[in-house]
Amino acid sequence: MRIRPFAFGAIMAGCAAVAWAQKPVVVGICPFYDDTGTAAGEKAATMLPVMFIEKAKAAGLVPLIVNPGPDNSPTDLRWPAEVARMAGADVVLVGQVRALVTSSGKRAGSASLHGHVLLSSHAVNLVLSAQLVDTASGRELASLSAEEVIKGSWLSEAASRFTVIGGAFHRESFWFAETHFGQAITRATETLIGGIKNPIAQVTAQGEYPPAAQSGSCRLTVRVVYKAKERSSKTYLLAVNGKEESLGIKDGVVDLTEPSGPIQIHVTVKDPPYRQPVQGTYYANSVLGCSRAENTLAFEIGNSGEGVIRWR
Repeated sequence: MRIRPFAFGAIMAGCAAVAWAQKPVVVGICPFYDDTGTAAGEKAATMLPVMFIEKAKAAGLVPLIVNPGPDNSPTDLRWPAEVARMAGADVVLVGQVRALVTSSGKRAGSASLHGHVLLSSHAVNLVLSAQLVDTASGRELASLSAEEVIKGSWLSEAASRFTVIGGAFHRESFWFAETHFGQAITRATETLIGGIKNPIAQVTAQGEYPPAAQSGSCRLTVRVVYKAKERSSKTYLLAVNGKEESLGIKDGVVDLTEPSGPIQIHVTVKDPPYRQPVQGTYYANSVLGCSRAENTLAFEIGNSGEGVIRWR
């Protein structure tokens, strides 16, 4: 059967429209702002995006960790939205760890929080709030909240698993989910994910969707770059998909062989230039597609300490 040019063009346009309609919305999430002034609250704020990743994937979402830098304010939604847009997200979740309180309402400093670390076996409530923001317009799409009970001692659970490599440990994101503290944060992320499903259904995907993973493995070179200063980091800690790779850093570069598919990195820089703001630690994720034999992942740290993965 012969297809007329006009009909063929219409068919191709229809296919393109279907493909565009099926393009998923990329959901960014920032480290939460810690409003508790405690190490436990800070840990919850840092680990929330990591806990969010797996649960979001299980819910059929495309999640992306967004790093807006150390000076991020819970009242400023524009900057996180801008960084999320640059990273390829269509929407971004910006939130706060508002409280760690006992069932009687006592805040940090009570018997349940000793030395700014969650120690007691008494139940403590973790209270979160968040806003879902459209990265293209900066418009707030939804306001969310979650509250979970934490039982047990985070410190004793962490102590049994703590291993030091280069002054820090990077496998925490993988065992942390098993602790009482991690389980509470995971349940809170599930609540947040449930709250964003309806709002994101109204969003048209425009971000840079991660490429489909190819089969096999390929060479991966990892670098950390201070973009504003036009220089590379020489001293940093690195984990890739939970495996410590810091000892393999040579002159600021790590050469690895990794399987195609999702990739998560954990970076702690030790040599920021003078007056260069940086986050205490960065988590970031992307997709390694082995369509080429060699790939370079540059983790770029910008003027305000924002961190974005760039493939080169």
